[in-house]
Amino acid sequence: MKRILLPLLALALLAACAAPAEAPSGDAYELYYAARLDTPDGGDAIRADTFYIPGSASMDTTALATMLVTELFSPSLNADLRSPFPSGTELQKLVIAGGRATVDLSEQYARLSGVDLSIADCCVTLTLTQITGIYAVRITANGRELPYRQTQLLTAADALLSDGEDALRPINVSLWFLDAETGELREQQQTLMLYEGQTRVSAVLDALVRGPEGDDTLRPLLGADVEIVSSRTDEGVCYANLNAAAALPEDPALRELSLESLARSLMSLSGVEGVVLLRDGEAVYETAAEAFAAAGEAMGS
Repeated sequence: MKRILLPLLALALLAACAAPAEAPSGDAYELYYAARLDTPDGGDAIRADTFYIPGSASMDTTALATMLVTELFSPSLNADLRSPFPSGTELQKLVIAGGRATVDLSEQYARLSGVDLSIADCCVTLTLTQITGIYAVRITANGRELPYRQTQLLTAADALLSDGEDALRPINVSLWFLDAETGELREQQQTLMLYEGQTRVSAVLDALVRGPEGDDTLRPLLGADVEIVSSRTDEGVCYANLNAAAALPEDPALRELSLESLARSLMSLSGVEGVVLLRDGEAVYETAAEAFAAAGEAMGS
């Protein structure tokens, strides 16, 4: 009997080993880690490990982002990957507003500098910007920005240095809305996604029409019927032609503020130093950066 049972037992064990592994459940996300230090030359310095989250569609953006970052600080089971974060690094706070995730980490993160900091920043940024609605990331350590970076606002485009062109491109802008408490314009920084074929000017207008994010005291001044028919930038001056049917406020003061909010927002675009707004080909508002600077100095004096 033993001669029969042993082969049968061996076959059973082989069958068990050959059985397909149970497919992971949940939605797949990528956690980004540093590659092992002995990665051959030419290999990627950052690589992804797949992480599955059941029911992520029902989670709000902040909860999902918090879960991914928390998991990111756990060592990967993939032997080809290593954690780029100093031992003991923890998430202290994560806030999402205006398409940006502000991630405050514990003081251990401040030990990083140079290439090590760049790799760690990229791992956090790539992990978070895969979430719909997060286009840029700001990382602090114990509430303080690290002075070693060229920029404090990080995007996936900064991390993925590639010759290929993506259909989406993030741009950082300052949008101006009406402060309901003071009756004056107030700035809100946002990161917008520029879709293929969309101009920077139209992206700014669309964001102004959508209104502010995460601030109940700010109000949009431009309605959905306002469109930019055409635009061009010549020697630092942006010419934006509004549609003839655009309904601007009848009150002269409010009308001026609505046009100023658009002009100020357009001047947050790189290379734009002045704005001329036209309606049906006729100039209705024009200004230069010097005018806003002078107004700011006058208010401060």
